[in-house]
Amino acid sequence: MPVMSPIDWIKGLFKPNRRRFDRHAVQFGIRLQAGGQTYDCDMRDVSPSGALLVDAPNLPIGTMTVLEIPQIALSTDARVVRRTELGIGIEFSRDGVGAIVAGWAKGLSPVPE
Repeated sequence: MPVMSPIDWIKGLFKPNRRRFDRHAVQFGIRLQAGGQTYDCDMRDVSPSGALLVDAPNLPIGTMTVLEIPQIALSTDARVVRRTELGIGIEFSRDGVGAIVAGWAKGLSPVPE
């Protein structure tokens, strides 16, 4: 995982958080389907509205996907909303999906909040 420079860290202190919801750190594998392809990725954070996927394909913003979490038999539509050096940000198409995922992952993930 890339290390943030001290200058970027300081800039981050003054940048307003435009997120509607807090994100919760998680770490587990998921499957992502897009354009007839299936990719194995890792989810690194989740909120009620979306998630950050690492080791994900570099999909264009706006790409519609299907996110699968086989461990809980969950499958949901999602849309790519951002690309960063860490991975891609997705937005869940249905309300409540992020809360379900975060609740399940909270007891599973060794990542401290």
